[in-house]
Amino acid sequence: MVDLFGKKKLEDRISELEEAIAVQEREKEELVRTLQKREEKIKRLTSANQEANLALKAMEQKTATMVASSPEKTETERPKARLPEAWMPDNRELDLLIQRLQGFLSPREDLLVYAFPGSLPKDADIPPQIRRVAMEIKSQRGGIIIYCPQLFALQFIPPFPIKERISWEGSSFQLSWIEEMMNTPALVVSAHAGSTFLGVALSREGFAVDEKVESQVKEKHSKGGWSQKRFERLREEDIKNHLDAVQEKLARLQSKYGSIVKYAVLGGEEGLIRQIAPSIGLPLVERRLKRHDEKYPDSLLREVYGFKCYRIDINVIEAERSNAI
Repeated sequence: MVDLFGKKKLEDRISELEEAIAVQEREKEELVRTLQKREEKIKRLTSANQEANLALKAMEQKTATMVASSPEKTETERPKARLPEAWMPDNRELDLLIQRLQGFLSPREDLLVYAFPGSLPKDADIPPQIRRVAMEIKSQRGGIIIYCPQLFALQFIPPFPIKERISWEGSSFQLSWIEEMMNTPALVVSAHAGSTFLGVALSREGFAVDEKVESQVKEKHSKGGWSQKRFERLREEDIKNHLDAVQEKLARLQSKYGSIVKYAVLGGEEGLIRQIAPSIGLPLVERRLKRHDEKYPDSLLREVYGFKCYRIDINVIEAERSNAI
Protein backbone atom coordinates (compact mmCIF):
# COMPACT_ATOMS: atom_id res chain seq x y z
CA MET A 1 0.00 0.00 0.00
CA VAL A 2 1.39 3.36 -0.99
CA ASP A 3 2.01 5.82 1.89
CA LEU A 4 0.51 8.93 0.27
CA PHE A 5 0.68 11.15 3.36
CA GLY A 6 4.16 10.10 4.73
CA LYS A 7 2.66 8.46 7.81
CA LYS A 8 5.57 6.05 8.19
CA LYS A 9 8.11 8.87 8.19
CA LEU A 10 6.12 10.77 10.77
CA GLU A 11 5.96 7.74 13.05
CA ASP A 12 9.72 7.21 12.76
CA ARG A 13 10.33 10.87 13.53
CA ILE A 14 8.04 10.70 16.56
CA SER A 15 9.95 7.63 17.85
CA GLU A 16 13.28 9.46 17.43
CA LEU A 17 11.98 12.47 19.34
CA GLU A 18 10.55 10.32 22.12
CA GLU A 19 13.89 8.52 22.47
CA ALA A 20 15.76 11.83 22.55
CA ILE A 21 13.39 13.10 25.24
CA ALA A 22 13.96 9.93 27.30
CA VAL A 23 17.75 10.39 27.03
CA GLN A 24 17.46 14.00 28.14
CA GLU A 25 15.28 12.97 31.10
CA ARG A 26 17.90 10.45 32.21
CA GLU A 27 20.67 13.05 31.87
CA LYS A 28 18.55 15.50 33.84
CA GLU A 29 18.04 12.96 36.65
CA GLU A 30 21.77 12.22 36.72
CA LEU A 31 22.58 15.93 36.94
CA VAL A 32 20.08 16.35 39.77
CA ARG A 33 21.69 13.48 41.72
CA THR A 34 25.17 14.94 41.10
CA LEU A 35 24.03 18.34 42.36
CA GLN A 36 22.47 16.78 45.44
CA LYS A 37 25.69 14.91 46.26
CA ARG A 38 27.71 18.09 45.75
CA GLU A 39 25.41 20.04 48.06
CA GLU A 40 25.71 17.32 50.72
CA LYS A 41 29.51 17.36 50.39
CA ILE A 42 29.56 21.15 50.70
CA LYS A 43 27.44 20.91 53.84
CA ARG A 44 29.80 18.30 55.36
CA LEU A 45 32.89 20.34 54.49
CA THR A 46 31.32 23.48 55.88
CA SER A 47 30.45 21.69 59.11
CA ALA A 48 33.94 20.16 59.40
CA ASN A 49 35.53 23.55 58.72
CA GLN A 50 33.43 25.15 61.45
CA GLU A 51 34.40 22.42 63.93
CA ALA A 52 38.08 22.78 63.01
CA ASN A 53 37.92 26.54 63.46
CA LEU A 54 36.27 26.14 66.85
CA ALA A 55 38.90 23.59 67.94
CA LEU A 56 41.72 25.82 66.68
CA LYS A 57 40.27 28.81 68.50
CA ALA A 58 39.98 26.79 71.71
CA MET A 59 43.61 25.64 71.39
CA GLU A 60 44.77 29.21 70.79
CA GLN A 61 42.90 30.40 73.87
CA LYS A 62 44.34 27.54 75.95
CA THR A 63 47.86 28.27 74.72
CA ALA A 64 47.46 31.97 75.44
CA THR A 65 46.26 31.16 78.95
CA MET A 66 49.20 28.81 79.60
CA VAL A 67 51.71 31.36 78.31
CA ALA A 68 50.16 34.10 80.43
CA SER A 69 50.18 31.95 83.58
CA SER A 70 53.68 30.48 83.15
CA PRO A 71 56.66 32.35 84.64
CA GLU A 72 58.93 34.12 82.21
CA LYS A 73 62.16 32.31 81.41
CA THR A 74 65.44 34.09 81.85
CA GLU A 75 67.88 34.27 78.97
CA THR A 76 70.21 31.84 80.71
CA GLU A 77 67.52 29.15 81.13
CA ARG A 78 67.54 26.32 78.63
CA PRO A 79 64.85 23.71 78.03
CA LYS A 80 65.61 20.20 79.19
CA ALA A 81 67.17 18.13 76.42
CA ARG A 82 64.73 15.74 74.79
CA LEU A 83 65.67 12.09 75.23
CA PRO A 84 66.03 10.44 71.80
CA GLU A 85 64.30 7.14 71.08
CA ALA A 86 66.34 3.97 71.56
CA TRP A 87 66.53 0.85 69.44
CA MET A 88 68.45 -2.41 69.75
CA PRO A 89 69.74 -3.68 66.40
CA ASP A 90 70.14 -7.40 65.83
CA ASN A 91 73.54 -8.85 64.86
CA ARG A 92 73.07 -8.28 61.14
CA GLU A 93 71.89 -4.69 61.59
CA LEU A 94 74.74 -3.90 63.98
CA ASP A 95 77.34 -5.41 61.63
CA LEU A 96 75.97 -3.33 58.75
CA LEU A 97 75.99 -0.18 60.87
CA ILE A 98 79.60 -0.74 61.96
CA GLN A 99 80.62 -1.48 58.37
CA ARG A 100 79.15 1.82 57.24
CA LEU A 101 80.76 3.73 60.10
CA GLN A 102 84.14 2.22 59.23
CA GLY A 103 83.69 3.52 55.69
CA PHE A 104 83.64 7.14 56.83
CA LEU A 105 86.80 9.15 56.13
CA SER A 106 87.38 12.81 56.98
CA PRO A 107 90.42 14.75 55.73
CA ARG A 108 89.74 17.24 58.56
CA GLU A 109 90.34 14.45 61.12
CA ASP A 110 87.28 15.47 63.11
CA LEU A 111 85.49 12.12 63.50
CA LEU A 112 84.99 11.69 67.24
CA VAL A 113 84.60 8.58 69.39
CA TYR A 114 84.16 9.18 73.12
CA ALA A 115 83.77 6.32 75.62
CA PHE A 116 83.02 6.82 79.30
CA PRO A 117 82.14 4.68 82.36
CA GLY A 118 78.92 5.27 84.30
CA SER A 119 77.16 8.58 83.66
CA LEU A 120 78.55 11.10 81.20
CA PRO A 121 80.73 13.59 83.12
CA LYS A 122 79.79 17.26 82.98
CA ASP A 123 83.29 18.16 81.78
CA ALA A 124 83.24 15.66 78.90
CA ASP A 125 85.31 16.96 75.99
CA ILE A 126 82.49 16.81 73.43
CA PRO A 127 80.29 19.50 71.83
CA PRO A 128 78.05 21.00 74.55
CA GLN A 129 74.83 20.39 72.61
CA ILE A 130 75.60 16.66 72.38
CA ARG A 131 76.67 16.59 76.02
CA ARG A 132 73.30 18.03 77.12
CA VAL A 133 71.38 15.24 75.36
CA ALA A 134 73.82 12.46 76.29
CA MET A 135 73.64 13.33 79.99
CA GLU A 136 69.92 12.48 79.93
CA ILE A 137 70.71 8.89 78.82
CA LYS A 138 71.33 6.89 81.98
CA SER A 139 73.23 3.59 82.15
CA GLN A 140 75.48 1.96 84.74
CA ARG A 141 77.51 0.45 81.91
CA GLY A 142 78.56 3.81 80.48
CA GLY A 143 78.34 4.77 76.84
CA ILE A 144 80.11 5.28 73.53
CA ILE A 145 79.43 8.48 71.57
CA ILE A 146 80.15 8.55 67.83
CA TYR A 147 80.03 11.98 66.21
CA CYS A 148 80.48 13.16 62.63
CA PRO A 149 80.15 16.97 62.54
CA GLN A 150 77.13 18.29 60.60
CA LEU A 151 76.00 14.74 59.73
CA PHE A 152 75.11 12.56 62.72
CA ALA A 153 75.68 11.70 66.36
CA LEU A 154 75.08 8.27 67.91
CA GLN A 155 75.30 6.98 71.45
CA PHE A 156 75.73 3.27 72.17
CA ILE A 157 74.96 1.67 75.52
CA PRO A 158 77.34 -1.33 75.55
CA PRO A 159 76.49 -4.80 76.89
CA PHE A 160 79.47 -4.70 79.28
CA PRO A 161 80.82 -1.82 81.39
CA ILE A 162 83.25 0.74 80.00
CA LYS A 163 86.23 0.73 82.37
CA GLU A 164 87.86 4.08 81.64
CA ARG A 165 87.23 7.35 79.85
CA ILE A 166 88.76 7.42 76.36
CA SER A 167 88.47 10.11 73.68
CA TRP A 168 89.68 9.58 70.13
CA GLU A 169 89.47 11.98 67.17
CA GLY A 170 90.83 11.31 63.71
CA SER A 171 90.17 10.73 60.03
CA SER A 172 88.18 7.53 60.74
CA PHE A 173 86.14 6.08 63.59
CA GLN A 174 87.95 3.94 66.17
CA LEU A 175 85.43 1.13 66.81
CA SER A 176 87.64 -1.58 68.32
CA TRP A 177 85.77 -1.32 71.69
CA ILE A 178 82.53 -2.39 70.06
CA GLU A 179 84.14 -5.31 68.24
CA GLU A 180 85.90 -6.47 71.43
CA MET A 181 82.64 -6.55 73.36
CA MET A 182 81.04 -8.73 70.71
CA ASN A 183 83.70 -11.33 71.48
CA THR A 184 83.77 -11.03 75.27
CA PRO A 185 83.30 -14.42 77.03
CA ALA A 186 80.54 -14.32 79.63
CA LEU A 187 78.80 -16.55 82.15
CA VAL A 188 75.03 -16.09 81.81
CA VAL A 189 72.49 -16.83 84.55
CA SER A 190 68.78 -16.27 83.90
CA ALA A 191 67.23 -17.08 87.28
CA HIS A 192 63.52 -17.84 87.55
CA ALA A 193 61.71 -19.89 90.17
CA GLY A 194 61.46 -23.45 88.88
CA SER A 195 63.46 -22.78 85.70
CA THR A 196 66.97 -21.29 85.70
CA PHE A 197 69.26 -21.15 82.67
CA LEU A 198 73.05 -21.25 83.01
CA GLY A 199 75.39 -20.89 80.07
CA VAL A 200 78.88 -19.92 78.95
CA ALA A 201 79.13 -17.85 75.78
CA LEU A 202 82.55 -17.17 74.28
CA SER A 203 81.06 -14.54 71.97
CA ARG A 204 77.71 -13.36 70.69
CA GLU A 205 77.67 -16.25 68.21
CA GLY A 206 76.35 -18.82 70.68
CA PHE A 207 76.68 -20.74 73.92
CA ALA A 208 79.62 -23.12 74.22
CA VAL A 209 77.92 -24.72 77.24
CA ASP A 210 74.35 -24.39 78.46
CA GLU A 211 72.45 -26.07 81.27
CA LYS A 212 68.96 -25.72 82.66
CA VAL A 213 67.82 -26.34 86.23
CA GLU A 214 64.14 -27.20 86.45
CA SER A 215 62.19 -28.10 89.57
CA GLN A 216 58.70 -27.89 91.03
CA VAL A 217 58.03 -24.55 92.73
CA LYS A 218 54.53 -23.78 93.95
CA GLU A 219 52.82 -20.77 92.40
CA LYS A 220 51.99 -17.78 94.57
CA HIS A 221 48.49 -17.40 96.01
CA SER A 222 46.79 -15.23 98.64
CA LYS A 223 44.19 -17.19 100.58
CA GLY A 224 45.32 -15.74 103.90
CA GLY A 225 45.43 -17.22 107.38
CA TRP A 226 47.22 -20.36 108.47
CA SER A 227 46.89 -21.92 105.01
CA GLN A 228 48.70 -18.96 103.47
CA LYS A 229 51.60 -19.17 105.94
CA ARG A 230 51.96 -22.91 105.41
CA PHE A 231 51.87 -22.45 101.64
CA GLU A 232 54.54 -19.73 101.76
CA ARG A 233 56.77 -21.95 103.89
CA LEU A 234 56.44 -24.80 101.39
CA ARG A 235 57.14 -22.43 98.51
CA GLU A 236 60.26 -21.13 100.24
CA GLU A 237 61.46 -24.71 100.67
CA ASP A 238 60.87 -25.34 96.95
CA ILE A 239 62.85 -22.23 96.04
CA LYS A 240 65.68 -23.20 98.41
CA ASN A 241 65.91 -26.65 96.81
CA HIS A 242 65.92 -25.02 93.39
CA LEU A 243 68.68 -22.60 94.42
CA ASP A 244 70.78 -25.44 95.86
CA ALA A 245 70.65 -27.21 92.49
CA VAL A 246 71.53 -23.96 90.70
CA GLN A 247 74.47 -23.27 93.02
CA GLU A 248 75.83 -26.76 92.45
CA LYS A 249 75.87 -26.42 88.65
CA LEU A 250 77.08 -22.83 88.88
CA ALA A 251 80.07 -23.89 90.98
CA ARG A 252 81.05 -26.48 88.35
CA LEU A 253 80.81 -23.95 85.53
CA GLN A 254 82.90 -21.39 87.42
CA SER A 255 85.51 -23.98 88.27
CA LYS A 256 85.88 -24.96 84.62
CA TYR A 257 85.42 -21.63 82.83
CA GLY A 258 86.20 -19.04 85.51
CA SER A 259 89.59 -18.22 84.01
CA ILE A 260 88.05 -17.66 80.56
CA VAL A 261 84.91 -15.60 81.11
CA LYS A 262 85.25 -11.88 81.86
CA TYR A 263 81.79 -11.14 83.29
CA ALA A 264 78.80 -12.84 84.81
CA VAL A 265 75.55 -11.56 83.30
CA LEU A 266 72.81 -12.08 85.87
CA GLY A 267 69.09 -11.49 85.40
CA GLY A 268 65.63 -12.79 86.20
CA GLU A 269 63.69 -12.63 89.46
CA GLU A 270 65.14 -10.14 91.92
CA GLY A 271 64.84 -12.38 94.98
CA LEU A 272 66.79 -15.18 93.29
CA ILE A 273 69.39 -12.77 91.91
CA ARG A 274 70.19 -11.46 95.40
CA GLN A 275 70.81 -14.99 96.67
CA ILE A 276 72.88 -16.14 93.68
CA ALA A 277 75.07 -13.04 93.24
CA PRO A 278 77.31 -13.51 96.34
CA SER A 279 78.46 -16.93 95.12
CA ILE A 280 79.70 -15.61 91.77
CA GLY A 281 83.36 -14.66 91.82
CA LEU A 282 83.25 -12.52 88.67
CA PRO A 283 82.40 -8.91 87.81
CA LEU A 284 78.59 -8.78 87.71
CA VAL A 285 76.43 -7.22 85.02
CA GLU A 286 72.74 -7.20 85.91
CA ARG A 287 70.29 -7.31 83.00
CA ARG A 288 66.58 -7.87 82.55
CA LEU A 289 66.57 -11.44 81.29
CA LYS A 290 63.32 -13.19 80.49
CA ARG A 291 62.70 -16.87 81.15
CA HIS A 292 64.76 -18.79 78.59
CA ASP A 293 62.70 -20.20 75.72
CA GLU A 294 64.40 -23.06 73.87
CA LYS A 295 62.34 -22.24 70.76
CA TYR A 296 64.18 -18.91 70.49
CA PRO A 297 67.78 -19.60 71.60
CA ASP A 298 69.16 -16.41 70.06
CA SER A 299 66.87 -14.09 72.01
CA LEU A 300 68.86 -14.54 75.24
CA LEU A 301 72.17 -13.93 73.44
CA ARG A 302 70.76 -10.75 71.98
CA GLU A 303 69.78 -9.55 75.45
CA VAL A 304 73.29 -10.31 76.73
CA TYR A 305 75.35 -8.93 73.83
CA GLY A 306 72.97 -6.34 72.44
CA PHE A 307 73.91 -2.67 72.08
CA LYS A 308 71.20 -0.13 72.78
CA CYS A 309 71.49 2.74 70.30
CA TYR A 310 70.35 6.36 70.43
CA ARG A 311 70.44 8.77 67.51
CA ILE A 312 70.95 12.36 68.65
CA ASP A 313 69.20 14.87 66.39
CA ILE A 314 71.91 16.83 64.57
CA ASN A 315 69.37 19.29 63.11
CA VAL A 316 68.47 20.41 66.63
CA ILE A 317 72.15 20.68 67.57
CA GLU A 318 73.02 22.78 64.51
CA ALA A 319 69.96 25.00 65.04
CA GLU A 320 70.99 25.64 68.65
CA ARG A 321 74.52 26.42 67.53
CA SER A 322 73.23 28.90 64.91
CA ASN A 323 71.05 30.61 67.49
CA ALA A 324 73.99 30.87 69.86
CA ILE A 325 76.08 32.51 67.13
